[in-house]
Amino acid sequence: MKTDIHPKYFDEAVVKCANCKNEFKTGATIEEIHIEICSKCHPFYTGGKNVLLDVEGRVDKFRQKISGAKGRVKKEKSKKTLEQKVNEEISLQLKKAEEKEEKAEAKRIAKKTKKEE
Repeated sequence: MKTDIHPKYFDEAVVKCANCKNEFKTGATIEEIHIEICSKCHPFYTGGKNVLLDVEGRVDKFRQKISGAKGRVKKEKSKKTLEQKVNEEISLQLKKAEEKEEKAEAKRIAKKTKKEE
């Protein structure tokens, strides 16, 4: 086995909680460990389900960011009545019929001009 490749192990490493300032000792490869939440202040262990932990103001930053944001404005679609839908459909059919008549008329005029020549 190689010697001196493993990190130094501390039997009395201190763990410090930033939320409740709790300290306890454990074994680790670094002397001091800083954590945001521990078992003494975590809502799962303490039974506080509605507790909101805000480390470094993250929630406040998010709320400020969202309050200043401008969202997309949705256009409200007006609901068409059955009568309006039927009227639109009839007008479309009339337009198509008129276009067909115009095309047929144009063909008749083209044929007449060819015959006259």
